[in-house]
Amino acid sequence: METLYHSILGLPRSGKTTFLAAFWHLIDAGEVETKLTLDRLVGDNRYLNEIVEAWRRCEEVPRTPVAAETQVAIHVHEPATARKAVLEFPDLSGESFEEQFAGRSCTPGYLNGLSRNGGILLFINADRAQDGITHLDLAPVILGDSNPENPEDEREWSPSLVPEQVRLVDLLQFIQRAPFEIRRRRLAIGVSAWDVVSDPELTPSDWLARELPFLNQFLKANRESFDVRVYGISAQGGAVTGDSRERLARETPSRRIRCMGPDADLHDLTAPVVWLSGGD
Repeated sequence: METLYHSILGLPRSGKTTFLAAFWHLIDAGEVETKLTLDRLVGDNRYLNEIVEAWRRCEEVPRTPVAAETQVAIHVHEPATARKAVLEFPDLSGESFEEQFAGRSCTPGYLNGLSRNGGILLFINADRAQDGITHLDLAPVILGDSNPENPEDEREWSPSLVPEQVRLVDLLQFIQRAPFEIRRRRLAIGVSAWDVVSDPELTPSDWLARELPFLNQFLKANRESFDVRVYGISAQGGAVTGDSRERLARETPSRRIRCMGPDADLHDLTAPVVWLSGGD
């Protein structure tokens, strides 16, 4: 049976590294039932052990610096179907995606990874300020307070000022054209830090439509390129500071995990990967 290669993508601080730590512990520890079984790890065990230990202690998982960028691939299979998959993390820091947006180029490794059969798990962090235009942004113009004669009030444009959802759309548009293979891909969107979403009735898909409407509209308009599912993921289970950290530390580590979405069991982070691999 063919092995599928899934790419785990996202901008800096989107939750990829914390997901990696939680996912590895989940399928390695056997504390809760999961749909996938670990076959082997390819990559830097020392780095992986470091972030997993921080995750187990309910500490903030260290952000991956560019200098420490490492290639990690987790090989798994689904016992129920015998499907095999490899999870690849081509850019844990997210900095390469920032450079891709600014420089309009990508690495050969990134191109090769996305040229193989498989899907994409794209991370977005719910625990950050959203970047839409607000009334506060428009107030100086409405009130006539802008001062064009004072150039130091004007910020010089740079790619980092572009709204997050515009950069995410650009990241996806990149792989819709040559030299990437033009085909329909399964795209699982993981909304990390889902525990900060206060409305228990809000689904991950509804959150995406409300908070990132430009990205949501792009996905709806490009169904011929992307088959999309949205998952809410809390890899830590809550804030790792104060009283919340003490409460989380008393729980079985795998039971801190929360995964919300289609066909997802509460503590099983493997649900998005199973769907990417061909699950219904």
